[in-house]
Amino acid sequence: MRGQSATFRKYSWPILIVSIALTAGLVVDLAFVDTPSFHTDLADFAPESDSADAHDRINEQFTEETRPLFVHVTRDDGGNVLDIDSLILMNTHLSTVEDKSASMGDLVENWITGPSILQIALDEEANGTQLSDIASWEEMLNLVIDVNESDCPGDVSKQREVAQFILDGMLNKDFDGSEICLWIETNGENGSASVSASSTLWILEIDPSLSTEERKIKEDKLRDLFHELSENSELNYGVASLDLISHDIDEGTFDNLATLILLAVLVVVVLLAISFRSVRGVVFPLVGLSFALIWTYGLLNLSGARFTALEVAVAPLVLGLGIDYSIHLQRRYNAFRAELEDSAESWLASCARLSTPLGLAVITTVAAFLANIMSPLPPLETFGIALAVGVISAFINATVVVGALHVVLDSSGKTVPADPIRMPRFSKKLVEFQRSQQAIVFIIALIISGASIFGAMGLETEFDLTDFLDEEMEIMEVREDLDSSYESAGWKLIYVLMEPDNSMSEIDSDFVLLNEMRGLHNDLANNHDVVGGGGSDASPSYEGPYKVLYDAVDNDVMFGEEFGLVITGGDLRRGVASQFDMGAALQNLSENDSIADPFTGDSWSDRIDNTVNLDEDKIIHIRIEVRVDASTSSETSKVVEWFEEELGGTDDNGKMRSELSGVANIYVTGDLVALQNVLDGLNSSQLSSTAISFIVSFIVLLLLTRRAVPALVVLTPVVLATLWVVGSMVILSLKWNVLTVMVTALSLGIGIDYSIHMWRRFEAERSRRDDVWEALEETISTTGVALVLSAGTTALGFLVLLFSPMPVVQQFGLVTALTVTFSLILSIIVLPVLLMMAENTSGSRE
Repeated sequence: MRGQSATFRKYSWPILIVSIALTAGLVVDLAFVDTPSFHTDLADFAPESDSADAHDRINEQFTEETRPLFVHVTRDDGGNVLDIDSLILMNTHLSTVEDKSASMGDLVENWITGPSILQIALDEEANGTQLSDIASWEEMLNLVIDVNESDCPGDVSKQREVAQFILDGMLNKDFDGSEICLWIETNGENGSASVSASSTLWILEIDPSLSTEERKIKEDKLRDLFHELSENSELNYGVASLDLISHDIDEGTFDNLATLILLAVLVVVVLLAISFRSVRGVVFPLVGLSFALIWTYGLLNLSGARFTALEVAVAPLVLGLGIDYSIHLQRRYNAFRAELEDSAESWLASCARLSTPLGLAVITTVAAFLANIMSPLPPLETFGIALAVGVISAFINATVVVGALHVVLDSSGKTVPADPIRMPRFSKKLVEFQRSQQAIVFIIALIISGASIFGAMGLETEFDLTDFLDEEMEIMEVREDLDSSYESAGWKLIYVLMEPDNSMSEIDSDFVLLNEMRGLHNDLANNHDVVGGGGSDASPSYEGPYKVLYDAVDNDVMFGEEFGLVITGGDLRRGVASQFDMGAALQNLSENDSIADPFTGDSWSDRIDNTVNLDEDKIIHIRIEVRVDASTSSETSKVVEWFEEELGGTDDNGKMRSELSGVANIYVTGDLVALQNVLDGLNSSQLSSTAISFIVSFIVLLLLTRRAVPALVVLTPVVLATLWVVGSMVILSLKWNVLTVMVTALSLGIGIDYSIHMWRRFEAERSRRDDVWEALEETISTTGVALVLSAGTTALGFLVLLFSPMPVVQQFGLVTALTVTFSLILSIIVLPVLLMMAENTSGSRE
């Protein structure tokens, strides 16, 4: 390569011009032409799956899924939000919000709020008396119920269900209405009609036909209105939804990225100044790293990549890895410049000397990142590609562009750069320790690794969009209030979908279908994770054909007799077999526009449209919508597993899928299932990326050493570093998440770099000296010290991620810094011991 110095000198200016032009063009595209935006939704992370395909296919036959927005209402003084004055004020605010919703094209489709429920009761029972005219709870109850004929709390199925839903999902756990029944039963002579609670929850169902971006923007405007109402009244409104969580993530991502880049650059400048103590030693690598960042984001943007919050971590990682290449090349260049007059020759000599370790390090690191192409999660795939592009860009700039800068701007003649840091005392003492304590070093490394393996067995995987939000943000505080204030707040939806078997044109087995849906209803009632569930007499909050038919028969016995349906023992069953026709019953209800659900105002036809797709009296598709309470990844897994076990497989006798085999295909879908698919995708991504990284690393080392034993010796510290990182996660109480799943592959990519550097230098020094311990001491004092400096800069670059407000990014920064630290420790302490043990073994054999 030194013989090509004239050619490199000739093309240095063109290299710089082309690089600057490319960089400038990408900057213009990023800043002015096609400025990237960030999109971090659950749908972005959800992988393709059979259930997702079925969800899209079957839901085309139904109205869009509801998108709830939760409003947590409290008083500024912490008092009772259910006193009449507070409810009247709420009702006034509700009118203001309704007007705002109307101005945005009827953003809210359904209003489930305390004031609206009370007003519906007054409209039906008190000739439309306005809530604002009510002076007390006694007056309210006297207007809407007949205390002489009313049961408490009521014996109609729909009444019990609504009451349970309100108690669990709309009233604070401290709700006190213990004396209402006594007041009703004694005709107002005893007890009290008043109720109290420190908070209540509004559930606003947003128009699901809007695009995700439209919902985000309009919900944010609605949140602004609630802020204004809070500031100007004694009530406080906290607002939260999945769409607002995504909105807040996207809004804060760009500022977060800019802050992290600035901090990472400052760290790089300081560390380069310490390492080289010269202006050019700082400026030239910094230019190359800056170009690499611009190329990375610019090329991704040109390719049409969809950016998510994960891309925040790309810049510090590229800077952290790129600075490693710069330090090694700059140190070697300074050494050659003391001997050679020509800067081009010195630079090419440096590249030649480091070509093997740097080239192989780049190959293994890029392979580790590109392994994420195998991930079923699109954002992880994009993140892996971004990091691979970043590493390649950093390598090209560190070798070609920075070299051209040296050729163009460095003066001719030999130079005397600042003496490189060597740390001779440290090197000598370390070698003495390794020489006297070889067995102890090796045993300690194995013990730590064994403990790490044991601890790793208990590591859990988690994923939640809130991992990308600062815990002190308003929406996070609201979400925490929801979790602590209500039995079932912030619930999520699971769908059980049915379509005809491939051999069928309809779901045609009414008796079996009714039995199976009744069994599912009873199991939902006994499931504590279902809103309103938890007992045999519970009223689970869900919507489906069984529930609609039950309510219809409960409301009108004659309807049941007409279609052979009866309620016995609290269950809906087939009555007279000759009259039994579930399809005809559903068709009849689909033509009934009377109110079926006073809670939401839905008619019977609305409820049928939401649950059954009919072709006259033939059942084509069924949708059962279940509200479940699951706020953590472990709870999500538990709920989804329960539904899958409940439905069973086609070979599980007595289970729904088995009983309806050949009649209907049944799927479990919804956001919660998509979340579980993300968790499964994270686990598979980690396994595949780690396996690919290990295989590539071993092949690279095998090609380099041409022998299996030396390849395994060099690879061993890398594998141990990976285990140590996992063990440290256990100690730090961290879990696998969308970023930390990459650390095992990253450990292999980074660790192999350090091991190759140490091994190659040791081999070179070994060939020059008879004493292997002198060779080791020289290796540590040169390459070992260079690794300490580069690892320090890389680790500090990764630690910049701790300044991110996103918990998931903070954890990734900490774990990757530990990855670098462990890789360094094992490469300069354990690897030399292994090399000496291998040397002694080969020597004894000879």
